[in-house]
Amino acid sequence: MVRKKTNPHNIKISYQNLAHTDTTKASIQADIEAVGKIPVVDSILEVICRTTGMGFAAVARVTDQQWIACSVRDEINFGLVPGSELQLETTICHEIRQSGESVIIDHVSEDPQFYAHHTPAMYGFQSYISIPIVRKDGTFFGTLCAIDPKPAKLNNPQVIGMFKLFSELISFHLNAIELLDVSETKLTEERKSKKLQELFNKELSTANKKLAETQYNLQTMVSKLTESEDKLKQAIETGRMGTWSINPNTYEVTMSNFVKEMFGFPLDQEISIEEIVEAVDPDYRQMLMDVLGNAIARHESSDTEYPITNVVTNERKWVKATGKVFLNANGEAAEYSGIFMDITERKMDDIRKNDFIGMVSHELKTPLTSLSAYIQMLHAKARRTDDVFTTGALEKANTQIKKMSTMINGFLNVSRLESGKIQLLKQAFLLDQLVRDVIEETTLTVSSHTITFIPCEPLTITADRDKIANVISNLLSNAVKYSPKGKNIEVRCEIVDGKAQVSVKDEGMGIKQQDLEKLFSRFYRVNSKHTQHISGFGIGLYLSAEIIERHDGRIWVESKSGVGSTFYFGLPFKR
Repeated sequence: MVRKKTNPHNIKISYQNLAHTDTTKASIQADIEAVGKIPVVDSILEVICRTTGMGFAAVARVTDQQWIACSVRDEINFGLVPGSELQLETTICHEIRQSGESVIIDHVSEDPQFYAHHTPAMYGFQSYISIPIVRKDGTFFGTLCAIDPKPAKLNNPQVIGMFKLFSELISFHLNAIELLDVSETKLTEERKSKKLQELFNKELSTANKKLAETQYNLQTMVSKLTESEDKLKQAIETGRMGTWSINPNTYEVTMSNFVKEMFGFPLDQEISIEEIVEAVDPDYRQMLMDVLGNAIARHESSDTEYPITNVVTNERKWVKATGKVFLNANGEAAEYSGIFMDITERKMDDIRKNDFIGMVSHELKTPLTSLSAYIQMLHAKARRTDDVFTTGALEKANTQIKKMSTMINGFLNVSRLESGKIQLLKQAFLLDQLVRDVIEETTLTVSSHTITFIPCEPLTITADRDKIANVISNLLSNAVKYSPKGKNIEVRCEIVDGKAQVSVKDEGMGIKQQDLEKLFSRFYRVNSKHTQHISGFGIGLYLSAEIIERHDGRIWVESKSGVGSTFYFGLPFKR
């Protein structure tokens, strides 16, 4: 569905009256009008968007000085209309014109050639395909292209073949239109010439035949698209998936038989929202209603996992539901629909894995506690006898035990978190004092860095003091691990926008943009030559994020590669 053109990307677009005395401008205006005369262009762009799932497709005229849109289908508010002009050097089409080669990108962030290219960064797309349109005489006309802010599966023979066929069809039509224009001009100049009339009729007849062939090819493409949709339905059924749809105005629900069978609903009856919510685990009902409300009110996409109970068999299943809001021409929500998957087996594997991690971690704590006690006794004895070597060795051993204990506690917390057993013991305390305490504890074991604290006024919050201390300690530990020795670490405590905010700033290696979004995911670690020798399992930031979110707070990071990072978290605060 086409959205209202609002140009959300703030693209510098030049809307020019191209039809003036300058020969080049007049020629380009003629090219735009020629594309506008091709009856199948709108259908071609629609088929491209439907087939690839991309939200923007266009036919562009590309010269050695200009990039101009001739025909556009815009479902993502990219902001271009026929006649819009982009600065040539900011486009990939400029490079295609020079090389004559197509460019296909499934996922910009993962593409070794284009992940750092200026064009995707400037226009905000992740998937891109552009095929040259070459005139019959071999000259370069422009491109048939499509983009979308999300990744797409494009680099395959079917999609590339479809684009090349459409490119050839457009080229043929341009040639036919040019022939028709030439013939009309000749007919006007030499109307009485029978020979020219016969030539015109012959060319017109040929053009009509070609148009008929084009129509046939287009019908074939639509038939193939229908066949692809049938195959997609078959794949959905094979992969234990189903489809669902909700009317945002009436809240009428449509779902495939697979979804009804998962819930235990009759296949021949309509199902209401209330019946669906009733079958969802009570702990997840409010979350589901919030997701539905945000989708309809704010047009937000969704990706949720929750347990349901079959109303007939009482069997408990875990499901994953993804959804997207589709808008009408007025920018209003017209449909909220998506995919419904049975993830019970994967979820049970996760539960068994978390139980195993919890069990092993718990079993390791007992001998580790005993070992710590023995080492402390030996350390005290060594100090009494002034045994300097043994005292130093035992201090180092005790440091390693503390590290191992911290790691085991991390795994235990992950297990408790995943199983829903983690508890928040909220109490009122001074946040600024807690930050001081954690910094003092850290400096007892860290002498390689300078930690500077910029305090705020006495700040009382209500939260789980130990868990907030764990978050601060984890951020400080990361700042030490990922910045060179001798560097300064700055800690701030302040009130920002009515929230109690703590930040930890380092002068380390920084984090690349592609890693920022995954940084707070479970077991995720940044992979680089700088981090391969740094210990860790990727659970600290995951636990920190979960703790802050369970306090209705927010955690985030700002970073620049090679300069350093600043981690922030904010918590609710009442004066």
